[in-house]
Amino acid sequence: MKLLFDATELSYFKEKSGHRAGVFFVALNLFKEFKNSDVNITFTCDYKRYFFLKNLKEFSDIKLLNENSLLNLFLGKLVYLTRNFPINLRYALLILLRFYEKYLYQKNKKNSEQLLDFSVYFSPITPPSKEIEESELKRFRMIHDVIPILENGKTKSPKDWYYKIYSTINDKDFYFSNSEYTKKDILKFFPFIKEENIKTTLLGANENYKPVDDNTILKKYNLPPKYIFSLCSLGKRKNLEFGIKNFFEFIERNRIDDLYLVLAGGIWKRFEKELNGTLNKYDKNRIKILGYVPDEDLPALYSQALMFIYPSLYEGFGLPVLEAMQCGCPVITSNTTSLPEVIGDAGIQINPTSDEEMIAAYKRMYFDADFREKCRQNGLERAKQFSWEKCAAEILEFIKEKCV
Repeated sequence: MKLLFDATELSYFKEKSGHRAGVFFVALNLFKEFKNSDVNITFTCDYKRYFFLKNLKEFSDIKLLNENSLLNLFLGKLVYLTRNFPINLRYALLILLRFYEKYLYQKNKKNSEQLLDFSVYFSPITPPSKEIEESELKRFRMIHDVIPILENGKTKSPKDWYYKIYSTINDKDFYFSNSEYTKKDILKFFPFIKEENIKTTLLGANENYKPVDDNTILKKYNLPPKYIFSLCSLGKRKNLEFGIKNFFEFIERNRIDDLYLVLAGGIWKRFEKELNGTLNKYDKNRIKILGYVPDEDLPALYSQALMFIYPSLYEGFGLPVLEAMQCGCPVITSNTTSLPEVIGDAGIQINPTSDEEMIAAYKRMYFDADFREKCRQNGLERAKQFSWEKCAAEILEFIKEKCV
């Protein structure tokens, strides 16, 4: 099978920001699995990220479809050259380009002709270009969640980053959801999609996520022996303020002086001020903010933690919960949206708006060593049900089924 793989997300490979989070790792791991299968892969990329991807040696062995529009090349180069400009200027440029795509974009004949060599297009998230959208390709896309619609409604303005993702959903293409909860949401907000055209494929975690006995990671990040770990892009939906507030309430009620809260993950700039405002209310010495952490260090950070918390308000899947379980780290997470599908009975599920439930979960995990060990063992067993190999195989099977 000759597959056109939208590698736009892979263009963030070198970046240390909120972009290098869940969806990026979905794209990266599916690419690796596809590459090891009988699929013949060619990359395509959104023109705005074309030069970022083109300059990555990590993917130099995969052919990248040419961008033949001189205007797109100019604009893509402009985005690349201004990559270190202040964030407000970069956002302003991206908003202008969204209006260009909506109202001024012209299909390029050579770009369209290239597509004749392929029959299938797959995207981990990025909406297709106009050339791909109007081609005869069978299109398969992943929809990870409908969070922007739930938070802000269906946008009609191209200035909003999620406009193109949802406005290009139609009744002809095929879709993958990463949980049954997400599938129900998709069918609710896009009722014109036929249920047989959308398939749930649960995600996996990398094989390097496994228990690590070596505690040298504590020295590297100057961490205390006892800490609670949390990993996510540091944004409002992740409900970190809730976790922080109840962490301090828990240690104050129980007069605990040997426990710390460690937060890792890229910080979205628009949330940074709000997070700092929350932290200023408490003893900052009891919190460690690591920011972006290299992938190779995460298994040890999970493994050495007393527990992992993930009280998110909404998740399409919740990959860090699976990673923590695979590393043998006891988990406290929300009982909402897709998260119960991931954790099952392998940890504690709490109402992410109930302070008392969160405090009670902290208390049980901290004081009951036997229960922690039970959660650890159950998590390791539960994690065996998930893998990228299985996820990719289900995706390719569905593609082949629909392409007969």
